[in-house]
Amino acid sequence: MTTQISLRNVTKIFGPKPKSIIPMVKKGMSKEEILAKTNHTVGVYNASMDIKKGETFVIMGLSGSGKSTLIRCFNLLNKPTMVRSF
Repeated sequence: MTTQISLRNVTKIFGPKPKSIIPMVKKGMSKEEILAKTNHTVGVYNASMDIKKGETFVIMGLSGSGKSTLIRCFNLLNKPTMVRSF
């Protein structure tokens, strides 16, 4: 099967200066620490996936883990903060 959709390194951070938060995430600060310190919310960080033509693909995880945010980045209802290729 050929890859139909490919996402690489998708990040979505909510707040007025989202790109300024990326160094904090890279240092290992938790979502809760970043929210308390900066009032920014890390929705998705560095997500990658390939979906092949005809493949059934499931995105699953705990409540608040970023599933809906990832899908909204996927269909561009949320503009990703960073993405390497789309």
